[in-house]
Amino acid sequence: MGWLWSDAPAKDKLDPSLRDFLNKEAPFGPGPALPKPQPKPQPAQTPTPTPTPTPTPAPSPSQTDAAPAVPSQSQFQDGRYAHLWKDYMPQQELENRGKTEQDKLRDIVDSYNDRKADMGQAALENCAFEYLAQFECFRHPSFRQVSTMCHKESRTFNACYDAQKKCLMALGWMDLSTWNPDASERMQMHADKLYQQRLEQQRLVDEAKEAGLPEPQFENVLSKHNVARAVAGKTLTPTLREAPSPSDEDEADVWRHIKPESRVKYEKKLAELPNEDQEFERKALLGELRAQAGMAKEVEQTFIEERINRMKRRETGQATIGDTIKRLWGWG
Repeated sequence: MGWLWSDAPAKDKLDPSLRDFLNKEAPFGPGPALPKPQPKPQPAQTPTPTPTPTPTPAPSPSQTDAAPAVPSQSQFQDGRYAHLWKDYMPQQELENRGKTEQDKLRDIVDSYNDRKADMGQAALENCAFEYLAQFECFRHPSFRQVSTMCHKESRTFNACYDAQKKCLMALGWMDLSTWNPDASERMQMHADKLYQQRLEQQRLVDEAKEAGLPEPQFENVLSKHNVARAVAGKTLTPTLREAPSPSDEDEADVWRHIKPESRVKYEKKLAELPNEDQEFERKALLGELRAQAGMAKEVEQTFIEERINRMKRRETGQATIGDTIKRLWGWG
């Protein structure tokens, strides 16, 4: 098998007859070059004319006035497809139509209770550092904290939580008519600003006591001036009060809806508080009374609507047994 690695070509060592056969059937050497395929001629591309945008004529005032009104839920506020929206009714209105008087009253009470619970949650978020200090005191107390049972930390947190709730109440947190998530977030921020100002005023009063100086009399933290500055995002600085601020018209309007005996009870409760806390508590109380008056107004409006509906059903001969019983009881 030396022919496998010898220098002579392997074809020369084959049998002559086999070599002639191979030369005829499979000749060695480079084969003939194949002709290269010619590329297909591409048709000449004619430039496509770009359509010129036709200016849309602006609707005339007469056309605008004549366009049928469509609800805000429609994507075409120019009046298109108005015939499809003529019988449209929002989902909330449909649900309210099927509610009874008891359902409406329950919704009012539930909304009030939910807002009150949210107010506590917002006050707790504003007092997160005070709550964390109390939590760490209970978790890893020092010897002094064990002896006092974290009284200082608990008192600081409770004071913060109570003051934050009162600031939120005075800012109108419980007002159901103007409630929305954005307003609630702003109120939470403003309440914390007002509380920090109250702490600063208390610090200045304590420093004056230690130095033996007369205590400075500051403007109420929940006064209209301070609330307006907090809402505007301005820096709050303690302002000396030159004279007691008179009751404004809004406060007089709130007290006008309170029974005289109830007002005497509230005034007596405020008089038992320290002088520096009376105005703060008064503003918070007014905010709470304003919220209760708003809820009572909604309840009264619900009763009026229900009475009108009963009268309409009786006039059309569709009065129910409940309508008859209420009429016999003197509900109209």
